[in-house]
Amino acid sequence: MAPLLTGNAFISGGASGIGKATAFAFAEHGIEKLAIAGRNQNKLDATAKELNEKFPKVKVLTLAMDVSKSDQVKAGFAQLKAAFGRLDIAINNAGVTGKMAPTHSLAENEWLDVININLLGVYRCQREEVLLMLEQE
Repeated sequence: MAPLLTGNAFISGGASGIGKATAFAFAEHGIEKLAIAGRNQNKLDATAKELNEKFPKVKVLTLAMDVSKSDQVKAGFAQLKAAFGRLDIAINNAGVTGKMAPTHSLAENEWLDVININLLGVYRCQREEVLLMLEQE
């Protein structure tokens, strides 16, 4: 049977949780080149090792980057482009819950950290993804 997925994929927040589960599902269903991104290189390396053990044909690229930092996102996608040449599928999954407290008791900078990762992080990644994909047409 033909694989469900083809091409190269990127997953932010790919070292744990939903992102990690998505990485395994992508590998199981045909992705051959997979970039997983996150802030913790050790977690990324551990996930890449697990993926390679279960799916030895999948080339896994780890990208240590913080989606709240534009320069790190740009550098990460430059690495992806150099390694894979193209991007076909992107999952912008990185996110944080932030401090669990009543809104009126949160400091503004605590809320801005959540917005910077959960909202602006998606924008930063999506912008780089679209720029890369437009070069492919």
